[in-house]
Amino acid sequence: MKVIGINGSPHANGNTRLALDIMGKAFKDEGIDFEILHVGKDLAPCTGCFRCAKTHRCVLPDDGLNALYETMIQADALVFASPVYFASITSGMRCFMDRTGCIDMNNGRKLRLKVGAPVAVARRAGAVNAIDQLIHYLNYAQMLIPGSLYWPLAFGNSPGELEQDAEGVQTLQALAHTMAYLMKVMAIGQAQLPPPELPKKHYTNFIR
Repeated sequence: MKVIGINGSPHANGNTRLALDIMGKAFKDEGIDFEILHVGKDLAPCTGCFRCAKTHRCVLPDDGLNALYETMIQADALVFASPVYFASITSGMRCFMDRTGCIDMNNGRKLRLKVGAPVAVARRAGAVNAIDQLIHYLNYAQMLIPGSLYWPLAFGNSPGELEQDAEGVQTLQALAHTMAYLMKVMAIGQAQLPPPELPKKHYTNFIR
């Protein structure tokens, strides 16, 4: 089994990376592989062209997005982690979510029924808002979202400060162990019970 951590921070080795590393250690204790993808910068925004509905991949100039999406497909679970900027996720994470989300909904929903969890890292406030944004992506992708001892957030400003948030660290660890349990239960269950058929989606426009 494998979990992919999505680091939405423009800083590859800040507190958001530390939050993912804390979860990664818990995953490895469960015998689960863990890898971090850094997506917090250098990704262009989605243009809303919807050509991915035909190509099943993003047609923008190659900036690594399609390769990132393919890596996500191969994983059993995903952790979407972002620092909080102005009570929101980062612009890099937003670009990543918009583009991979658009591809996925036009590509047979390959992320459907994977385990997915949001994580927000804040200096002081706005973390719940950021978690809400991340959950919308996971929900629309039809991923299964576990809970933890508290909302999946931790606090820290300067790199490394997050380790001083004992409750935040414990919350991240508990989230990882719950994800691992859900992944293992699903592996047993899916061997006996196939997933429900994916219906063709009806699109209803209110203004014609």
